[in-house]
Amino acid sequence: METETNIIKKKSNNFDLTGLAEIRTANARIEYAKNLPKINQLLGEIWQTGELHLLFADTGKGKSILAVQIADKISKGQNVFPFLINENEAVKVLFYDFELSDKQFQKRYSQEPDLRNEYEFSQNLYIDNIDFASLMRKNKEANIDDLIFAKIENDIAKIKPKVLIIDNITYISMQAMDKSNVALDLMRRLDDFKRAYDLSILVLAHTPKIAYKSPLTINDLSGSKHLSNFADSVSAIGQSFKAAQIRYIKQVKPSRSAELIYDSNNVISCTINKETNFLCFNFSAFESEFSHLNIDETENGKSNKFEALELKKEGMSIRKIAEQLGVSKSAVGNWIKESEILDEMPF
Repeated sequence: METETNIIKKKSNNFDLTGLAEIRTANARIEYAKNLPKINQLLGEIWQTGELHLLFADTGKGKSILAVQIADKISKGQNVFPFLINENEAVKVLFYDFELSDKQFQKRYSQEPDLRNEYEFSQNLYIDNIDFASLMRKNKEANIDDLIFAKIENDIAKIKPKVLIIDNITYISMQAMDKSNVALDLMRRLDDFKRAYDLSILVLAHTPKIAYKSPLTINDLSGSKHLSNFADSVSAIGQSFKAAQIRYIKQVKPSRSAELIYDSNNVISCTINKETNFLCFNFSAFESEFSHLNIDETENGKSNKFEALELKKEGMSIRKIAEQLGVSKSAVGNWIKESEILDEMPF
């Protein structure tokens, strides 16, 4: 009968494990870390240096607007808002914009109606798309996903940015994100870039259509279980039912290097408007996420219904939700049923 040691040896003999680094002691890890760059804030508690961060929202809710605003400020060594601290000097930012045409970009960052008085960006900000057609003509036999990542790596090597922003994730993989192997491969490649080139990475992602009835959770991110697991931190933009131009920003997966500050009880409320020649988010207040959701209940029932919907999104059963909130199962069931009906209604 084979011993456990012999079985392990047989399995390991199938792989080449030579030349790998030795397992370190706890003290050795700390000594090594002393020579690594300090972790700084890029976007306050939301995004830190050296992180792969996901920002998601429904289509048309302002992801690209906020991403350009973030890129602009980081390239100048400035803060997006006074409380969203950027602890870094001005750095190079490489931004892949797969959403806007050149003319649409000009319109957002010029004074209308004659599109003059253009906004002055820093020379540190490189923002462009990829000419997929030319790339494929030159490399007809190549796998398109491999080709896209080769192009991105080539640009990184040339420009030497400290920050990489991708708008949005669907353009860097031609396969469905809800497949675990696809999401794993994509996030692994981005993580390899992060480590090899000492990058901080922001990736924008879509959600399915979201109504104004439910709090945002990690489960609203398309392919969430796969993508969010490999991200260092995740945030979201929500649409307020109060007015078309009102949005809120929420942390849904905090960084291990920062606190969870902008949760359901303290979202960052903003308005989107154009200040002369720059379309951007303007801070309004810190508010409860509930104040942006169209749920009409008595004051005593509001917080319970809000929390019940959030717990349901996180996968908790109706029975457990009822036990946690101290209400009946039928009440929780009715709240969820009402929310599902409202979500299907057009706006």
